[in-house]
Amino acid sequence: MDDGTHESTQRRPRESTGPLGEPPGAEERADAGERWHLDLEHHLSSVPLARHWVVQRCTSVRVPIAVLTVVELLTAELTANAVLHGRAPVRLDLQRTPGEVRVAVTDADSTPPVRRRVGPEATGGRGVALVDLLSGAWGVEQHGDGKTVWFTVGLPGG
Repeated sequence: MDDGTHESTQRRPRESTGPLGEPPGAEERADAGERWHLDLEHHLSSVPLARHWVVQRCTSVRVPIAVLTVVELLTAELTANAVLHGRAPVRLDLQRTPGEVRVAVTDADSTPPVRRRVGPEATGGRGVALVDLLSGAWGVEQHGDGKTVWFTVGLPGG
C-alpha cells in the first residue's frame, strides 16, 4: 500500500486483516468485530501513514466521524511517541467491535510513557495528556523488551 506519504527508500508497511483472513478491500462486517494490524517503519513519516490507514479502516466499517476524529488524533500521538521515544519494530493494531474502537501501538522499548506538565508555550509534550483526556480508557502493557500503549474510544449505542 503505497499512498505517497513515506519516502521511497522505506519498505512498504506490512498489513494483515482480522481472523477471517480477508484481504484488504474485502467486504468487512463491523457487527462481528474487525481487527487489523500494520507494521510501521521507525521513522516520523510513519505518523501520517498511520493516521491515513486508521481513517481508511474506520471509515470502511462506518465509525462515526466524531469518534473517527478522536481515534485519528490519538493514533498520531501514540505513533509519534513510538517513533520518537521507542525502538523498532513498531506495530499498530486496530480493532472495531460493536461497542468501541481500540488502538494499540507496540514498540521495542520498555520505558512507559509519562504524562508531563508543560507550559502554554511548549510545542510538544501533551500526547499522553490528550490520550488520558479523550479516550474512554488507556493503558500500557509491558512485555519482554517492549511495551504496548493502547486506548479505546466508545461508539454511540455501544
